Amino acid sequence: MPAIRIYRNPSCERCAKIARFHKRFDWLHRLDVSTLTPKTGPLVPGEIVVEDIASGRIFQGFDAFAAIYRAVPAYLPIRALFVFPAFRNYIAREVSAGKLARG
Repeated sequence: MPAIRIYRNPSCERCAKIARFHKRFDWLHRLDVSTLTPKTGPLVPGEIVVEDIASGRIFQGFDAFAAIYRAVPAYLPIRALFVFPAFRNYIAREVSAGKLARG
């Protein structure tokens, strides 16, 4: 049973490609990818939101990225980078709504 649901914009090809990549490494079937609108409202292309299915908690920005990487054991080595603020800030910019506004 999936542990988290990744919401992505249905018209974003980059988001679809990244979602397929995550599913390839999701051997334990912990991810559910959805193009439905999350509780937070419509997503802009490039933005993701993650919902913890058990608790209903919503994650955005870097916290959404971290939730995905916690759910997939294959990503364990990459999680070591989470302690670096520059890495966290880069990821937050890549998965947040503000990325579209910056171009």
